[in-house]
Amino acid sequence: MIFIPKDFEEAALHNLEATLEALHHGIMMINASGEVHVCNATAFTLLNLPADFFKLPFNIADVMPQLANLEILQNEDGSVAELQILQHKFIKIHAKSIGFGNIVLTIEDISHERTGQSAQKRAEMEYRSLFENAVCGIYRDELDGTPVRCNTALATLNGYDTEMQYIGAVTGAHGSWYVEPDRFLEFKRLMATEGRVRDLVSEVYRHRTRERIWITENAWYVRDTEGNPLFVEGTIQDATERITTLTVTERQANIDTLTGVASRFRFLRCLDDMTKTGSPGCTLYSIDFDRFKEINDMLGHATGDVVLKLLAKRLQSIVKEPDLLARLGGDEFAILQSNLSPQSNVEALAKTIVDALREPLRINGHDLSLGASVGISMYPNQASDAEELLGNADFAMYQAKAAGRNGYRIFDFELRSNIQYRKELEQELRLAIADEQLELYYQPIVEGGTGIVEGYEALMRWNHPRRGLLPPSQFIPIAEDAGLMTELGNWAITRACQQMAVLPSHIKVAVNVSPSQFRSASILVKLRRVLEETGLDPKRLILEITENVILSNELIAEKLLGKIQELGVGVALDDFGTGFSSLSYLQRFAFNKVKIDRSFVAGMRELPANLAVIRAVVSIGRDLGIGVVAEGVETQQQVDALLREGCKTMQGYFYGKPSPYSNIVSDIAVEKLSQALPVPQKAQIRLLR
Repeated sequence: MIFIPKDFEEAALHNLEATLEALHHGIMMINASGEVHVCNATAFTLLNLPADFFKLPFNIADVMPQLANLEILQNEDGSVAELQILQHKFIKIHAKSIGFGNIVLTIEDISHERTGQSAQKRAEMEYRSLFENAVCGIYRDELDGTPVRCNTALATLNGYDTEMQYIGAVTGAHGSWYVEPDRFLEFKRLMATEGRVRDLVSEVYRHRTRERIWITENAWYVRDTEGNPLFVEGTIQDATERITTLTVTERQANIDTLTGVASRFRFLRCLDDMTKTGSPGCTLYSIDFDRFKEINDMLGHATGDVVLKLLAKRLQSIVKEPDLLARLGGDEFAILQSNLSPQSNVEALAKTIVDALREPLRINGHDLSLGASVGISMYPNQASDAEELLGNADFAMYQAKAAGRNGYRIFDFELRSNIQYRKELEQELRLAIADEQLELYYQPIVEGGTGIVEGYEALMRWNHPRRGLLPPSQFIPIAEDAGLMTELGNWAITRACQQMAVLPSHIKVAVNVSPSQFRSASILVKLRRVLEETGLDPKRLILEITENVILSNELIAEKLLGKIQELGVGVALDDFGTGFSSLSYLQRFAFNKVKIDRSFVAGMRELPANLAVIRAVVSIGRDLGIGVVAEGVETQQQVDALLREGCKTMQGYFYGKPSPYSNIVSDIAVEKLSQALPVPQKAQIRLLR
C-alpha cells in the first residue's frame, strides 16, 4: 500500500503498487518524522505487524519501537541490521537514505540461514564436548603417524596432561609403541588392505613412561572426494583390566585350584586337539585313588583335600613335559602322553604310578594307605576320537579296580562288554526293589559253647531274572556308586523286621547299615515307622555299622547312636580292626556288640598279634558289658581257641552258610524248635535255650 497525493496519476499509482506487492522482499519508506508512507504486504508479514495497522500513513514507533530505534535509521549512508522478530524468525534490514529525511528499508527473511548457522554451531559444540570428554582416546594423525589432534583421554593414556604436550612430544610412526612389533605390522596390513582396523588388541608402552598396558584400537582413513586418504583417525581404549581379568580367568579355567595341576577343561581341550589335528597318536592314563571315598568319609573333606594335594605332587614328580597331568574331578586324575610309546614303556610308567601312590601318607597322626587303579588306552590304535579314548581308559581303570585294586590294566576290547555289563546292572538294580527281585538270606549267630542260635545276620541277595542269584559283592559296590544304598538299606531293615516278627521272640536280627544310610536324616523316622508297623520288639533289632560311620563325624555319630538306642534298637560295630579302629571307640560309644573281623580269626594260630587283639577286645567287652562276636569261624580249632579266650558268640560257615528265610521257617516248623539244623561238619546248633 502506498500513500500518494491525489494529483498523482491513477495509472502510475496502480503500476507502482503492483510492482511493490510482487517483490519477495519487504519495502518500507519512512520520513523524517517516523511516518511510514510506503509499505508492501511482504514487509507487514516479515515484521509480524498486526493487520489493524495496515493503513497508511502510520508512525513506525507506534507499531514497532525496536525498529524505530535502530541505528541504521539514523545513518544517511545506509547500513544493514539483523533483527529477531520471533523465537525462530530472523530478518535482515537494508536502510538507504533517499533525501529530505526519507529512508527506504528493504527487509529480507534470513530465518533459514540463521537456523542453519545455529545448528552448525550447536553440532560443533556437541562434537567438541564428545571429543574432549570421551573416555576413550580419540586422535587424528597424518598418514606418516604425525599427530594432528587428540583428546585429553588419549594424552592421559600416554602419560601427558594436555593435547599440546602429547602433540609436542610425539613424532612420526608409532611402531616403537608396540611390545610385539608384529602387532604394528598387523595394524598397517589391515589399513592397507581394508582401509580400517576393528578392535585390534595389542600390548603397548605408554609413550611417556614406557609402562606396559593393553589397548583396543580402531582406526580408519579420512578421504577426499576422490577417495584418496588424507588423514588417519581412530580411537584407543585402555583394555589392561579386561585383559588381565581374562588372563586370570583363563588360568583359573586351565588350572585345578586345589592341586595346581591342569584342570578338566584344559585336559579335554588338549585331548580334543590331539585327536583332531592328525597327531601321530597319544596315550591316556586314567587314575582313580583306591579307598579315597572311605578316607574322605571317615576323616572329613579337609583331610581328603590334603590327601589329594600330596598325591598330586607325587604324580607331578613322575610326569615330564610335554606330557600333561590333570585332575578331572574328585579323586580322578589323568595323564596324557603326546606320543605312542612301546607297550613296555607304557607299562613301566603305569607301574611307577601305582608304586608311588601305594606309599602311605602321614596326616594328622594317621597313616593312610590308598593306592590307585590305573586304566590305559591309546589313540588311534584303540579309539577313533577323544570321547572313545577317554571311555576306554575308564573301562580299563574299572577293570583294574575290580581285579583287586592297586594295579593297572591296558584297554582290551573285551573289557567293553564287561563295563557295559556293569552299566546295565546299575539300571536293572534301580528296578529290582519295585519288582520284588531282592531277597534276604540269614546266617546264624551262635553261642559257641552250646550251639544255641542267638539270632541271624540279614544278608542281601538279588534274584536277577536273567543272571540268577547274585551275592552282595556283585551289586553292592554298584549301588554305592549309584547312590542307591539308602534305598536298599531301608528295604533290608523293613523286610528283616517283617520276617523276624513271626519267629520266636528270643531270636534277634542284625542288619547292615551303610554310611550314607546312617547319615540320612530320615533313619530315625524310618526305624520308628518300621517297628510300629511290624510290631517287632526293638530289642530284637541290631544295626551293624562300620567305623567309617563314626570317623566321618564322631560328634554327630555319637548323638545319633544314642537316639537309636533310646528306641531300644541295638548297635554293633562291624569288621572291627580292619581300618582305623581304636579300642577307645568301645569306651566312648555305647555299642551293644562288637564284631571281630574274620581276618583276625583266620590268622590266630599264625600271628600272635591277632590273638592278642582278640584277647584285648574280649577283655574290654567283658569289662564294659559289650557283647563280642567272632566272624568267619570255619573250624573246630578256631571255636576252641575263641572259647579259651572268653569269646562265646560266633558266626561263620562252621555254623552255617547264609540261607533263605523259608529254610528257617521250615526248620522251626518241622523240627518244632528242638532239632539241630544241618550244618557243615555237623556242628550242633539249637534254636532254643
